[in-house]
Amino acid sequence: MTVLTLRSPAKVNLFLEVLDRRADGYHEIESVMQLVDLCDTLTFRPRADGIRLTVSGAPLPEGEGNIAYRAARAALDAGGIPDGVAITLEKRIPVAAGLGGGSSNAAAVLAGVTRLYGLKLREETLFTLGAALGSDVPFFLLRQGLALARGRGERLTPLAPWPPRWLVIANPGIPISTAWVYGQVRSKLTNWQGRSSIQPFVGPDQLPWPPIWAFNRLESVVLPAHAEVCALRDLLAAGGGSPVLMSGSGASVMAVVSGEAAAAALADSVRSRGWFAVAVTTLSRNPMWDEGASAS
Repeated sequence: MTVLTLRSPAKVNLFLEVLDRRADGYHEIESVMQLVDLCDTLTFRPRADGIRLTVSGAPLPEGEGNIAYRAARAALDAGGIPDGVAITLEKRIPVAAGLGGGSSNAAAVLAGVTRLYGLKLREETLFTLGAALGSDVPFFLLRQGLALARGRGERLTPLAPWPPRWLVIANPGIPISTAWVYGQVRSKLTNWQGRSSIQPFVGPDQLPWPPIWAFNRLESVVLPAHAEVCALRDLLAAGGGSPVLMSGSGASVMAVVSGEAAAAALADSVRSRGWFAVAVTTLSRNPMWDEGASAS
């Protein structure tokens, strides 16, 4: 194989509770994570000498400062490949936005290098490599599009998918540091009385839709500090979104809508205010594992 192209999808957190701080400095969470069809594109080519990462669509580093670069090094080392890889990354997912774009890119690189070189890496090995790169990376290595995440996000239970459901994802254009958010969480944990749990809604069938159970504990940290996120949340709710919820550590906000027409109209309304917005559907399967991925 000389060229491989993969789609790297974003995610939304439909539920996110912070349970406790762990001894390793991370936080114990419970979350429902859902892939959506907002995707970056990565193209892979064999390269004789080292790793070359080229990024378009966002001002991101192209060396060790990019998690995708580090993922390439991890995959090549695990596979015992002395050669390198050339990766072109076309960004569409907003950066530092609570949508998991960097983690998704890292997972796609692990998958892409494995397929490009025909490596015989076991699934468990890929998940171990992913967990070492970032808490959300293992989720993006699943073949399913919906999962319950526990631990620091690496303990995953796939859930029965819904048929495609329409959402609007919007972003006010401000990056929010996940490290800052969880730093604030550290000082607030003891003040939060009564943790929420998704467990009462998890059964042998699908989680109920619409997700009236949607919840994000991190809103209590981000919303008081960022008026832009509050304004965007209010705008989506006023436009008919329900429920409306921040994804991950923000600043992106997602709104559940009734269908394609409603999604398009609400996304247009948000964009008319100068903010990023896109109508998306939920994904039942991860497109980076599609058999039809472009290869030659």
